[in-house]
Amino acid sequence: MTNPMKLKLLAAALLVLLLAAFAQQSGASAAMVARIALGLAALAGLTAWWIRARGGAGRSFQLPARLSVAARTGLSPRCGVALVEADGRRFLVAYGDGFAQLLNALPAGPPVHARAGRRPRPSRRGGRP
Repeated sequence: MTNPMKLKLLAAALLVLLLAAFAQQSGASAAMVARIALGLAALAGLTAWWIRARGGAGRSFQLPARLSVAARTGLSPRCGVALVEADGRRFLVAYGDGFAQLLNALPAGPPVHARAGRRPRPSRRGGRP
């Protein structure tokens, strides 16, 4: 058995002994004391789940993402190119069905969404203006 398993088993055995001793001291049946203890434990578990589900605990500190896809575009139905940021570095990666290839490692810079890019000029259709 692993060490945490042993601790859980010892804690359960100690709890059973404490329940039996409490039931003998109070004059109540051991089954009734065990039911009350189980009900209180279930109520505490449901309360902890409800608080966590509503976002009340554990969300005060989050580490920044170490790996993210900054931009991607498809080249065909089965392959594309992605700009991936990993630990502050940028990589241009080609990917498709069954492969991924590093095309270029780019220098670090401001986030892609923060840069102002040029918009492509609209195409002229039908000759000269």
